[in-house]
Amino acid sequence: MKTISELLAGALADHRAGDVDRAASVYRHILETDPDHADALHLLGVAERQAGRLDHAVALISRAVQRAPAGLEARLNLANALSQRGDREGALALWRSVLVLDPANVAAWHALGTESAGHGGAGRAGAITALRHAARLAPAQADIHHDLGILLRQDDRNEEAIACQRTALSLQPGFLSSWMSLGNALLEEGEIGPAETALKRAVSLSPDRPEIWFNLGNLHYRQADLERALICYRRSAQLGLALARARIVATLVDLQRDGEAEAALAAFLPLEGTDVSSCLEHLYLLLVRGGRQAEARGLFSRLEQAPLAGRLYPVECRTALSALDLADGDPAKAAARLENLRSDNCWMFTVRSLAALERTRRQQGWHWQRAVNRDPTRPRLMSSTLGNRGRFAHNVLEYVLLRLYAEKQGCVLETPDWVGGAYFDLDDPAPGDPLPPWPFCRRVLNGFVTGQRQGEAPIDRDALSPLFLYDYPLAMRDRVRSWLRPRPQWAPWINPPVDALRAVGNTVVAIHIRRGDFLHYGYPITETQSYVDWLRALWPTLDQPVLYLASDDLPAVRAAFRDFRPVTLHDAGPAWPGLEFLQDFHVLTQADIVGISAASGFSQLAARLNERARLCVEPDMATGGIKPFVGWV
Repeated sequence: MKTISELLAGALADHRAGDVDRAASVYRHILETDPDHADALHLLGVAERQAGRLDHAVALISRAVQRAPAGLEARLNLANALSQRGDREGALALWRSVLVLDPANVAAWHALGTESAGHGGAGRAGAITALRHAARLAPAQADIHHDLGILLRQDDRNEEAIACQRTALSLQPGFLSSWMSLGNALLEEGEIGPAETALKRAVSLSPDRPEIWFNLGNLHYRQADLERALICYRRSAQLGLALARARIVATLVDLQRDGEAEAALAAFLPLEGTDVSSCLEHLYLLLVRGGRQAEARGLFSRLEQAPLAGRLYPVECRTALSALDLADGDPAKAAARLENLRSDNCWMFTVRSLAALERTRRQQGWHWQRAVNRDPTRPRLMSSTLGNRGRFAHNVLEYVLLRLYAEKQGCVLETPDWVGGAYFDLDDPAPGDPLPPWPFCRRVLNGFVTGQRQGEAPIDRDALSPLFLYDYPLAMRDRVRSWLRPRPQWAPWINPPVDALRAVGNTVVAIHIRRGDFLHYGYPITETQSYVDWLRALWPTLDQPVLYLASDDLPAVRAAFRDFRPVTLHDAGPAWPGLEFLQDFHVLTQADIVGISAASGFSQLAARLNERARLCVEPDMATGGIKPFVGWV
């Protein structure tokens, strides 16, 4: 009769050869004899994980770790099972425990690097540090360099990301994901030829991989070669990538092949995985462009109650109806239609805010007419996405980059209706004839604005979702501030809260704490205790201070600051329905001391526009304290 050691060795050989069921039966046989056999518990747990039975896997491997706490492989596999089951924190704790036992464990450093970066940036710095450590320990492991490159690109360190992918490819020339990542990073740099070479190399390695065709479509779209982009997006969708469906529709819309775009929408909207939200925006554009407003009203009213790709989309459908109300000259109805909706949808935010601003304008009775391009001989720059790919601060920061570039290249900047254009005293002309699309343009725009990029600058393009400046030079401060001043007509709503604060104190301290979507998307969260501790030390040094709080989670935040008797917009008034964020924003721009929320463009922008503040601070996510915020460098 074989010993347990012999049985285990044979089962492990079967397991490694791919006969998992046979191996698992032996592991169970061993456990019938010795229920606490650590290796059998561990390996059976691995087999259960491979079979998708994660709860059983976690239970078995947890018992193995209890029986043999020094077993590193069991800890690593338990962490992997927990991560797969969705217990990210439990997995991270286990990987860290492995490093306590074995500080040079490459697998644990690698796992920490790939798993600890939040989607919105929380934890990314630590993740990059972990992957760099893993790369030093295992410099010949291509996948570590690849994963490090991915994070560096997400952290806007594109040149380092490109270097990492090239290192990975020097170690493993057939590394498909590195070829794709390299191509995408080069595309952001505007290196079209090298990007195309990298992506075509990826196609040669795996011609049926839909993501590669999608990326090639993006490359051709970036070149404004819409026909080739359409071919690639269609190939990607045929191979199963649902994300490509919305890109097919967008490209057909850009080509003004409206009939084909509508047919594609009819085919795609019922399908699971379709980006229904984007497709409904395209449907609205097609119907309005075709002068079919009445048809649009009926259709979006029906679609509000009709499941698309498996669920309802009331926000997008009501936004379309509200946009029709606004276009028909009924801003009150447009605003009321969206008043009780809660969503992070950017299109809804823009339509609702524009409706509220227009309602206010009509109540005041002052005239507001969008400008037209007074000099059609000049080159143009447009951004048709301004307003629909972000909310207030996101769009303002995009505008700043676009305007700096347009002025430097002598372009007329054309903008659609957007909240910043209505709130600030701007006079940019409305869009004229369509221009070729220019996606992935952030690095090129920044390069020309700062003078780091030379050569022929693109003009007569539609810059899509250009994002922001990388740095905010002091030399640009006064010019940017001169653009972003509120229209004087909004004074009756934005000035009273500031006046009320100054009536009760000589030093206005305004702190912004953002929660909301930050919790969902994994952005860094500002801990109120950090600001409370900072305020306790600062408060006695101030001349009659008064604290103002701005937050999307006021009840919880206000309770944390109760010792300072905080004032909120509800206390300072007056009500400006749907536009309370603009009142908070204005207070932040006028305060004497400003505390911004971590990773929040809203309060960062307010601090940059504040000409009065003697101190601006932000959370120090590394230490848990508060540090000075330097808005202009």
